[in-house]
Amino acid sequence: MEPANQQSPSVRPRRVALSSGNGSGSGSGSGSGRKNGSDNVKVWFVDVSVNGQRLKTLARVERHSDGTFLLPTTTWAEARLAPPQKSRVLGDGSPAFALNDVTRANWNLNAKTQSLEINVPAKAFVPSTLGDRGMLAEPPPRPPPGILLNYDAAVSQVQNAAQPTGGVALEAVLFNGFGSFVTSGLVRYDGHANEAYRLDSFWRYDFPHRMAAVVVGDTVGASGGWSRPARYAGVRFGRDFSMRPGFVTAPQLSLAGEATLPSTVDVLVDNARRYSQPVQPGPFDLTNVPMTSGAGEVNLVVRDLLGRETVVTQSYYQSPRLLAPGLSDYSFEAGWLRRGYGVSDSYDKDPFGAITWRQGLNPNLTGEVRLELQPDRQATGIDLNGLLGHWAAARLAVATSSQKIPGGGTETGQMMQFGLERSAAGKGISLQYERASRDFSPFGEALLTSAHTADVLGQRPRETLFLGVGGTLQGKLSGGLNYVQRLRWSGETVEAVGASLSWSAWQRARFHLSLNKRLDNDREWRAAFSVHIPLGNGVSSSARVERNSEGTTTSTVTAQRNPPAGPGLGWNIEASQHDSSQARAGLQYNTSNAELSADASTRRGGDWALRLGGRGSVGWLAGVPFASRPVGQGSFAVVEVGGVPGVPVKRSNQVVAYTNADGKAFIPRLVPWLNNQIEIDPIDLPLNVEVHETTKPVTPYPRSGALVKFDLRRTRQALLTLVQPDGEAVPAGARVRLLPDGPEFLTGRRGKVWLTDLSSARQQIQVRWNGSHGCLLILDVPESKDGSPGLLGPLTCTSPKP
Repeated sequence: MEPANQQSPSVRPRRVALSSGNGSGSGSGSGSGRKNGSDNVKVWFVDVSVNGQRLKTLARVERHSDGTFLLPTTTWAEARLAPPQKSRVLGDGSPAFALNDVTRANWNLNAKTQSLEINVPAKAFVPSTLGDRGMLAEPPPRPPPGILLNYDAAVSQVQNAAQPTGGVALEAVLFNGFGSFVTSGLVRYDGHANEAYRLDSFWRYDFPHRMAAVVVGDTVGASGGWSRPARYAGVRFGRDFSMRPGFVTAPQLSLAGEATLPSTVDVLVDNARRYSQPVQPGPFDLTNVPMTSGAGEVNLVVRDLLGRETVVTQSYYQSPRLLAPGLSDYSFEAGWLRRGYGVSDSYDKDPFGAITWRQGLNPNLTGEVRLELQPDRQATGIDLNGLLGHWAAARLAVATSSQKIPGGGTETGQMMQFGLERSAAGKGISLQYERASRDFSPFGEALLTSAHTADVLGQRPRETLFLGVGGTLQGKLSGGLNYVQRLRWSGETVEAVGASLSWSAWQRARFHLSLNKRLDNDREWRAAFSVHIPLGNGVSSSARVERNSEGTTTSTVTAQRNPPAGPGLGWNIEASQHDSSQARAGLQYNTSNAELSADASTRRGGDWALRLGGRGSVGWLAGVPFASRPVGQGSFAVVEVGGVPGVPVKRSNQVVAYTNADGKAFIPRLVPWLNNQIEIDPIDLPLNVEVHETTKPVTPYPRSGALVKFDLRRTRQALLTLVQPDGEAVPAGARVRLLPDGPEFLTGRRGKVWLTDLSSARQQIQVRWNGSHGCLLILDVPESKDGSPGLLGPLTCTSPKP
């Protein structure tokens, strides 16, 4: 058999067709391959290139007498070619596919260079999917037991008042792995007597993997599209998308493209690059393309290795009212409605139940249904939100209610809402319309009684119309117009129109002009002009002039400096022509433990008033009591560093605390549900302290704390100098082992070696070098009080060889 790359000098090379059908190919050399068996199968071992990209692995290829050209499946997979439906077998028994089965495939076999060049269209490759599929992350661990008390206190003194007035708002939180219990209240002193009110008391348990939560106690229900929220005491189970920051609930755009060579895909949204990623040859789908609300345009730019670009352009319209297909938002509620929140503590005697369910039906339509059930009232309705092509978003809601009336009988009413919105290129327009019959009873309305039925019915809304348009007019100039009309069944009418202009000048100065005019019987108007000028270093100033239909002109000038994010001082001053306050000044001082404020003001006639305030949080977690600036609905952490005091602890690359004598530190102002990075710098640690991890991620729950432990430990260390009997240093690279089974260390220059993990008593070591040299030594390592290592030696290696 003649080798494939060998030919007679007298024979001129010719091109030989190797395949037929869907593919075509050619080979050079009269000896085109090694024959295998009686089937006239020719075999080559070649380097394979696909669309100019050389594969790493040498491939066995075969050409059969019927023109079929086979490649092993391993080569097929390395090239990322989509496998045909029919599989074949090579002569050595390994599986293969035929190039003839690939549509529009061409190949060229060069017997001299033992190479195979294949050219296929992009559709011949395995498709790729790019982009975030929106998979849920692992839920964070439950918090350890802890206590948190948020407070906001203030006391005021007015001239000529016999007694000061004051109050404090309190919120206590008990949390652990079974959720959090929260209770809040308000205590006020009016100069004569104290008053105390309970605000909310509830228990909450979160299900992060489902983005849902259950609340038992005082809470606020969902309103749905056409109803309204109401405070009640009972139970609620519903969605909470805030548990996954960055989770996009709206439908996302998907783009498709293809590449014949390894390429880079860039996504430009409104000419701003939002995404860039390499892509392998073949068709690809780009899912969850980031978009902005309103109308826009997406450009998909595919750039291959040769610099050739392919651009795909697609228009879109995105509305935050829509849900992605298959995504649902829901709320199940039951309990008793509350009345007089913050003033009295009363509940309806009859319970209620409500269900709200929103569902993304397709990328252009989201539907919602809501059902409200009470012994004397029932209501149901639907809400549809959809897109009008790539032009605008529309909304339509209809609802009906039925309620028993005093004296017997039932009233039944209907309500309809319609909305149309368009936003594009920095401009927008919005139209909202609502109409309800007199007998439509809103959720949470006061119960009808014979004594005040007419008053309640008269206050019900009859018709509401809002029309607004605004956006960028030219350059840095923006403005808007709006019109609103509201009618009640009592005949009360509110009709008003407003206009505004805003522009920037002088670097960062901002000007604003507004005019509001009542068109109903009131006929009053109000105009205002203001300017805001940042002065640098956190200092800004502003001025405002306002005039109304009564001919009154009020001017106000202010200057302020906001307090820093950490400890520091902020201030503000104000001068005004307003009767209630002609001059005012205030200070706010932030410490690590609280926020303190003081304000003073004077009024016309020389009257003055003073106010002092303080806000913060105190609590306990993992045996650590703490006092900090307000935690509120945020989160915090207690860091343990193995009992090492004075260690700086960082959050977002900034030092926020130092460990106490027990090696613990309190870290405030963590963001719930986000991956907060807590870190320590090993440079700041004593030399006798070892740390295995310097950064710990923590994802806390709201109104709770997390325990972060760093594995730090103290070790006894020493710098040892070893010499030989002749006074020469032990050669570099000698092995020093701690006995009986400790770690091994290598000596450096001048016989020096750094030893760690030494025993607290006498430490025996073994020294070896050059195979046959060595000794045994016993070290007495002194204890270091400041963490510095012990200095030992020089010690002579004279003991018997180990």
